[in-house]
Amino acid sequence: MRGRLIAGVMVPVLVVGGGAYIVADAYDKVPGFITAQPEPVAPAPFLAASAVTASPAPSSPARNLSADAPVPSASALQQAAEQVRSDERTGESTNVSVLDALTGEVLADVSAADTQVPASSTKLLTALSAVADLGADYTMTTAATWDAASQTLTLVAGGDMLLAAGEGHYGEGDDANGWAGLADLADAVVATVGDELTGEVTLAVDDTAFEAEPLNPEWPAYASQQGYLAPTTGLAVDVARTTDEHYAQRWDDPSLAAADDFAAALRDLGVTVGEPAHAASPASALEVASVQGAPLSEVAFLLLRDSDNTIAEVVSLVHALETGRPTTPTGAAEATIAGLEGIGAPVDGLVLLDGAGFSENNRIAPIHLTGAIVAGLQAPATEDLLDWLPVGGLEGTVGTRFEGTTAAGALRAKTGSLTGVTALAGTVQTADGRLLAFAILADGMPYGQARPKAAFDEFVNTLAGCGCDG
Repeated sequence: MRGRLIAGVMVPVLVVGGGAYIVADAYDKVPGFITAQPEPVAPAPFLAASAVTASPAPSSPARNLSADAPVPSASALQQAAEQVRSDERTGESTNVSVLDALTGEVLADVSAADTQVPASSTKLLTALSAVADLGADYTMTTAATWDAASQTLTLVAGGDMLLAAGEGHYGEGDDANGWAGLADLADAVVATVGDELTGEVTLAVDDTAFEAEPLNPEWPAYASQQGYLAPTTGLAVDVARTTDEHYAQRWDDPSLAAADDFAAALRDLGVTVGEPAHAASPASALEVASVQGAPLSEVAFLLLRDSDNTIAEVVSLVHALETGRPTTPTGAAEATIAGLEGIGAPVDGLVLLDGAGFSENNRIAPIHLTGAIVAGLQAPATEDLLDWLPVGGLEGTVGTRFEGTTAAGALRAKTGSLTGVTALAGTVQTADGRLLAFAILADGMPYGQARPKAAFDEFVNTLAGCGCDG
């Protein structure tokens, strides 16, 4: 388990340099760049997180919290929440929910049940629900089948879009990206049926398990054009990046690009293969090898830390696949809502059209987010939820936002931004040691993120510094 924080106690954490830890992501650090407008706003320069020394910590901070810590005064928190809405930097569309994370007691409610555009805070529900249903240890399988009669080797997509072109690191690397490798799959194929791979082998790639259009119709065209996401085909190397840049252009056909890497690995082993092409695995083919991607809990951490649209979307589709639903946005939404309902999270009024939060037609209320957090901390499959959320002042899209503040190290949260939309949802530990679940959402505001974010952050710092026991 990676080094993290015990809630409210600062423990050094390794923040990986380079693109993987770019703090300013496509939806949360660039004001207004996720938009449904025809002409997108050019993103501002990205910021980089700093590295600090790693140190191990227990896997579940929630288990280390005392139920005897004083509960803040509900009247004090309600007053603070109402001030967020009345702040000139936010407005009447600002809705707030604060719950006691251990008991679910309502501590502040400003139109908390009103649904609104949630932006990337949607990813919190996507990840939580998938782990609740599939389990933290669930892994996506990339397989190879062999049909001796037609001399056809087929690479079969299983959802893993974090593959390595070469060898996988299988937990020895920094995160879920590159966990499993196509070179390892090629090695396993040759070890199993190498004697049969004579002459030129036909190489196919089968991603038919994923029925959805590779680019969700709810997504703006510029998002893929500017490298903020890849087509979700269920098979890719490094989330289909064409270069090592974090926001690199993506391959138009991630599955076929991965098959090219697989072909190269096979050729390195002396196998003669033709150019890969799309085709369903023959009915008579047998699975001869497979590789397993990262545990779903590690995938959840990556998608929440990096606010990765592609991985969030494919996780929602895999969730649908594994629960017997159509692998479409509709099926994925049904899976997410059912998974949340299964752990007792509130779902009335919840509307989802993608798993990433790009759609301006999603509707989530603050209570959906706080209720899901409280339910998730109580459910066995998701009790390590706090491990997946970025730590304020250290990780992901909250990595620099809370540096040097009361909330640094005490906050774990997911951000969200669209033009006119700002969101922040997660947990924060008070000065008295009580863990709170909170969500703040605002939509319909003027262009620009700096002012509403500042108001939100002041509220969170108020929560973190609270010694206002009831």
